[in-house]
Amino acid sequence: MKKVTAIFDEMVLTRVEEALLSHGYKGFTIHKATGRGAYADTYNRNHLSAHIVMTIYVAFDDAEHVAKVLLDAAYTNVEGEGLVSISPVDNLFWINSKSEASAENLRSIGGQYEK
Repeated sequence: MKKVTAIFDEMVLTRVEEALLSHGYKGFTIHKATGRGAYADTYNRNHLSAHIVMTIYVAFDDAEHVAKVLLDAAYTNVEGEGLVSISPVDNLFWINSKSEASAENLRSIGGQYEK
């Protein structure tokens, strides 16, 4: 399994959500965050910009596809618009059943696309 994390401008959240849903990915977590990278918001006193941090757990084979969907949907051609990372996941557990999640479990909540 893999964890795909994206940090992007909150103004494109709806577009990112719609893109994920249109590709069959309905399981994700979002957090509001502020930060600064290549771009600093000089209009704000602390120079921080508002962003969304989105986390998606996917089957190993789906990670690159999810990353591409996120990159395409969040792209605005503006400096410092964010990033996408893919990380390995050693173990993932469902709290409701106290059981370990499998790649097939993750595919049942998203990832139905042509490979």
